[in-house]
Amino acid sequence: MHSPMQRRRFLGVLGLAGTAGALQWPASAFTPGSAMQARATEVREVNEPRGVVLSGVSSVESMDPALSVDTETARVCRQVFETLVGIDGETGATAPLLATDWEASEDGLTYTFTLREDVLFHDGSELTAEVVVANFQRWGRMNELLGSDAPARTTLAFESLFGGFFDDEDCLLESVEAAGEFTVELTLSEQLVFLPQALAMPAFGIASAEVLSDADPERLAREPRGTGAYRLLSVDPEEVVLQAFEDYWDGEPPAEKVVVRTLPRSFDRLRELQRGKVDVYDYITADNLRSLVQSGRLILQRDPFSVLYLGFNQDHPVMGDVQVREAAARAINLNTLVESFFLEGSRPAYQFTPAALGVHSEQATRYGYNVEEAQELLADTGYDGEPLRFYYPMNATRSYFPRPEAVFASIARDLTAVGFNITPRPVSWDDGYVDSLLDDDDRAMHLLGRNGGYRSPHSFFGPLFSHQTPEFNYDSAEVRELIQDARSEDDEQSRNDIYREIADLVAEDLPALPLVHPISGVALGRGVADYPMSPVLHELFKDITPAD
Repeated sequence: MHSPMQRRRFLGVLGLAGTAGALQWPASAFTPGSAMQARATEVREVNEPRGVVLSGVSSVESMDPALSVDTETARVCRQVFETLVGIDGETGATAPLLATDWEASEDGLTYTFTLREDVLFHDGSELTAEVVVANFQRWGRMNELLGSDAPARTTLAFESLFGGFFDDEDCLLESVEAAGEFTVELTLSEQLVFLPQALAMPAFGIASAEVLSDADPERLAREPRGTGAYRLLSVDPEEVVLQAFEDYWDGEPPAEKVVVRTLPRSFDRLRELQRGKVDVYDYITADNLRSLVQSGRLILQRDPFSVLYLGFNQDHPVMGDVQVREAAARAINLNTLVESFFLEGSRPAYQFTPAALGVHSEQATRYGYNVEEAQELLADTGYDGEPLRFYYPMNATRSYFPRPEAVFASIARDLTAVGFNITPRPVSWDDGYVDSLLDDDDRAMHLLGRNGGYRSPHSFFGPLFSHQTPEFNYDSAEVRELIQDARSEDDEQSRNDIYREIADLVAEDLPALPLVHPISGVALGRGVADYPMSPVLHELFKDITPAD
C-alpha cells in the first residue's frame, strides 16, 4: 500500500524553515475565495483562449526522453511522450497509461504488458507492440548511439534500472518481444521488484517508430513524436510551446495551448506572475513568499522527495582522504542552512533517501556540526591550504535547490571557517553546469541534487552509487552488490534492511554529503484554478484546470 503522493496541499503556514521569524499566515490566506485573495487585483493578459503559461527555470536540454536527466527537460517530455505505466493522481500508486494492464510471472522474471488500442502518435502512426519493442531496443543501446566520444555524463534511466546496457553482462533485461499486436513481454535474468513504478519515469516515454533511427540518432530530439496530450510546436532557450493533440486517445485537454517560459531568476518569476504574464510560478523561494501571500495567491506544496547534496571528487588528491571529507561534513551547519534558505517543512538531510521511503538507518554515521572537531580533523590530514575548486550553479532553481548562489555562499563560509581554501567555480545551469563539473578532473567539490523518480530507495541509490561515475569517482563493490541484491528482494522488510545497510556504508565512505530534503511549492495566478502537484514531478499539463 502506497501512501498518498499527489494530494494538493495548501501551505497555510509557510516560511523560512524553523526560524523564529518565519512568516506565519492564517490558512485562509491560501484558500480559494478567501478575503485576502478576493481583495487582490491583477490585470491578466490573455493572448489566446484557454492558454496557460508556466514558469520554467531552465531551458530544455533535449527532447529525446531517454536523455532527460534534467527535471525541466523531463517536465516537458512528460507532456509529449507517454509511458507504459502511469501514476495515480490521488494515491501515487502505479496506474494504467499506454498499458491497460500488466502482470508478472510467478517467478517475477517475465512481465506481460497489454497495450491500449487505437492510440495514435503525433505523426498519425499507431501504437503497437512492435513500436514499444523498438523503443526498448534503442534505450538498451543508448551507449552505442551516444558513441565513445560522448562527454562524461550522469547515469541514464535504463542503465540505472536494469544494471547496464544490453552489451553489459550485468544488464537484467534479457529480451523484449512483441507477443501479439498489442502485447509486450519483458524477460529478466533476475527480479526487479520496482519495475512497473520505474517505467513511469519520463525517460521511458514511447516515441513513434518513424523517428527512431540508428543512422540518425538525433532525429528523435529534432522531431519528438509521442502519444501525449500535447505535441511540440516549438522549443528554444526562451520558451517551449505545446499545442493540444486533437487526436489524443483520452480527449483533448482543457488548456488548448501551454507555454513553458524560461525564467531562471525567482524574482522574474514573481514579477511575471504578478503582472499576469505567467499563470504558474513554480519553485517558490522563501524570499518571495511574503509578496505571494500579501497578493492572496493560492500556494500548493510538494511533499519532500528530493535531496540536495555536496559531492566530493574522490580522485582529487585532497578530497580522496575520507578524513578531509569528514572535516567538511562537520564544518557545515545544516540547521542554519535550512532555516535561512528553504521553505517551512524542509529538513536537514542526514541520509540520501527521504523519510517517506521509511528506510533511514539508525546506525548510519551522522556528521553533526562541530567547528572544533572539523578543524582538528583537517589539521591531522596535513592539508596545507591548497585551493579547492568548488562548483555551483548560477541562474538555476530546482525542487532541491531554490537559491543556489546563497546556499553556496553559506557552505563556503562554513568550510572557510575551519581552514578550507575554497575557489568558487560558478557556472550557469544553461551553459552546461553538469557537463562542466564532470569535465573538470581537478574539481574538489560541487553542489547538485536529485529528485526521486519513483517510490523506491533505488530511485536515489541506483543512479548515484550503483556504478562508478565521474561525478564522485566512488567505487564500492560492496555497495554495488547490495544495490543489486535489494532490487531482486521481494520481501519488503528484508529489502528495506538492505537499503539501510547501503545507507550505513555510504555514510561511512562519504562520497557525498546529503544536505537538505526540501519542500517545494507552486503559486497560481488568476488564470489557473488548480495544478496537479506530485512529489515525483509526475505533473501532466492535461490535468491543469484553467480558471473560468
